[in-house]
Amino acid sequence: MLADSSTVRQVLLGSGVAQFLLVTAYAQIDDSIRGAPVADNHFIETPDGWEHPTTPWGEPDIHAMLDMMQASGLPLERCADSYPSRLLPTFLFGERSSAQWRTPCDMEKTWLTEEEYEERIEAWRDSVDVSRQALTEGDLGLSLRTGATDPSIPQRQTSLVVNPPNGLLPALTVEGKRRALQMRSSWALPGENHTYDGAADFDSWDRCITRGMPSSMMPYRYNGGFRIMQAPGYVIFQLEMIHEARIVPTNERPRLSSEIQQYLGESHGRWEGTTLVVETSNYKEGPPMLNLAVLGSPPGNRFPYSDEMKTTERIVRLNDDWWLYEVTTEDPIVLTRPFTVRYPMRNDSSYLMPEYACHESNTIVPNYIATNRAERANPTPVSLDPIEMPPDVADALEGRWVGRPRIVTLDLDIELEFAQRPDGTIVSKLVGTTLGEIDQPLRSVSVENGVLRFELPNWQPWGFTGVLTDGDTIGGAINSAQGGLPVTFRRVSTPGITEQ
Repeated sequence: MLADSSTVRQVLLGSGVAQFLLVTAYAQIDDSIRGAPVADNHFIETPDGWEHPTTPWGEPDIHAMLDMMQASGLPLERCADSYPSRLLPTFLFGERSSAQWRTPCDMEKTWLTEEEYEERIEAWRDSVDVSRQALTEGDLGLSLRTGATDPSIPQRQTSLVVNPPNGLLPALTVEGKRRALQMRSSWALPGENHTYDGAADFDSWDRCITRGMPSSMMPYRYNGGFRIMQAPGYVIFQLEMIHEARIVPTNERPRLSSEIQQYLGESHGRWEGTTLVVETSNYKEGPPMLNLAVLGSPPGNRFPYSDEMKTTERIVRLNDDWWLYEVTTEDPIVLTRPFTVRYPMRNDSSYLMPEYACHESNTIVPNYIATNRAERANPTPVSLDPIEMPPDVADALEGRWVGRPRIVTLDLDIELEFAQRPDGTIVSKLVGTTLGEIDQPLRSVSVENGVLRFELPNWQPWGFTGVLTDGDTIGGAINSAQGGLPVTFRRVSTPGITEQ
């Protein structure tokens, strides 16, 4: 459920807000950010004379039914949503995604201008909720399918990551990338073919165990309810997705031994004025640090963390309607430096948060295993289908090409081959990736007006859209339902004409 758009605009826009295009550094949030709408408080005003409420036992009152979903359209990394997206199945999502190039994204832009933001708010206000419209028209099936992802509200910030200031996740260490390669998930990397033989071949989200930290505290594509409850000496975070609860003592409770580890760690809170600060350690290794439910997360759902990971969260109540949340994650084994995510959440007492019964009737594990075993036992024959194209285009494509899409969790090289036949036609294949040899024909290859498109021959589709140049590069993006990744393929050799 969303608030009236005029109220949202008044709260978030304020009056006379200056245009902020670049902020070079971020300070931690605390009580001092309250006041007029500026970048430090994400342009959310604290009215003059507003007093922070307190609980009957004298602690700051931050209890709320918050909605993470209002920021669910915000990418984790800056410009992560600016690459061509794959056309998702219309029977599930309606006509809401496009395979066309989007407006170029400015990597130096931290905030939308007030005019840009207001324009997006107006478009959001006038947009049609496909799910609600289908329900009004009596099409319950379409309403349920298109309601799989909840609507979001435009934000002033351009990425969830606010530190590093460039809005990008830090690089992983060599050890971090090694651990990423050992993780398993139902989500395939570009050019990857999975083998599923047991539950250990799936991640903790696939198995409805946990989304882990800090991912659990970030806006999802759906089911993003976050309830805060309080009792003397305790704050409870209740999460809608995978129905988890975090109990945070704010008293002098002793810390647990480091030998006692949990997927959500051990949290201890303290009050700095009216700002709640939560430090968590004793994380049990296993779940990914970041999860694909967060828009713009690295593909493959394999972002490791070590038992040395520590998170520091800060929650500030800005007024009666808005809370600002921040989490800083550090892990010297996996990350080359810490990173901070921050975003606002709106209090919505009408938000419906039923039980998230994920494990009941969860058929993903047995179905994937059965299907994968059948496919491996009965492989489908494939053939190299020749493609007719102008001679100059065939000459420009001929050769072996290697590209490395930007994936922060690992280094994945993708090797392709385009070979000419005596009749001038082209045959193409995916030679393989860093993960292993494939040697299968590319699918749906086409070249039109200098734009090359193809699909990698793996059971989870990844498509490429790029531009041919006069040189030895093909620049573009590789994309799937997980999102888009920039990649440039470079010619590494030019084979002769094939007789195949």
